[in-house]
Amino acid sequence: MFEPLVIGGKVEAYKKNTSLKEDVRPREQFLSQIMDIKDESIVCTMPVDKGKLIVLEVGMELEVCFYSGKNVYNADCVISSRGKEGNIFTMELKLITPLKKFQRREYYRLECTLEADVTIIDEDESAHFKKTGSLPDVLSMPSEKGIITDISGGGLRLIMNKQYEKDTVVAVKFTIAIGGRKRDMYLPARIILSFRKTNDESVFDNRLQFINIKSEDTEDIVKYVFEQQRFMRQKERGM
Repeated sequence: MFEPLVIGGKVEAYKKNTSLKEDVRPREQFLSQIMDIKDESIVCTMPVDKGKLIVLEVGMELEVCFYSGKNVYNADCVISSRGKEGNIFTMELKLITPLKKFQRREYYRLECTLEADVTIIDEDESAHFKKTGSLPDVLSMPSEKGIITDISGGGLRLIMNKQYEKDTVVAVKFTIAIGGRKRDMYLPARIILSFRKTNDESVFDNRLQFINIKSEDTEDIVKYVFEQQRFMRQKERGM
């Protein structure tokens, strides 16, 4: 059952949310490691964040990614028990869904230069998104201009004259070209990192992660990334 997994493999877990597409709040990530592999369960270290132990409850359901070499496998799991081995706290995971090889095409990044408008989403607009699954056409907060310098189906990097607090939820507008047609994107994202550029104190480097976006939006961004990569390879070959 667990043949692809290895002891010592990295583990990423998220609290399972059955209404994920209706929630704009960022999910907390739990980082762990495989300690033992049994016949019907996987023993992992209890997560630690900045040196602080995060004790997860027995019965909690998690969406889990298991890293094994160059491959990633995911499954829904439940914490069946907790324990301690020496001075290491552990949790035992049982699968709810079969282990499946995770396709990570959405994480291929493309260096680019795309203009973007970025707007902070307030509580009412978050509620609208939660209810309808789409962002309001008009947002109350003013938009800020930025330049997207790399993009993937999972997020993007923005250079702007503005710094954001971590976990700020924003709406990002930009346009990509796919198969000769323009596609206007209007997507919710959260700030995962925002810092001042060392060579210019007025410019900030912002890293964003898309949240709860539609599968067709992810697929279109992935298509854009691969089309641009193919175009650049052809250009290098002089085709």
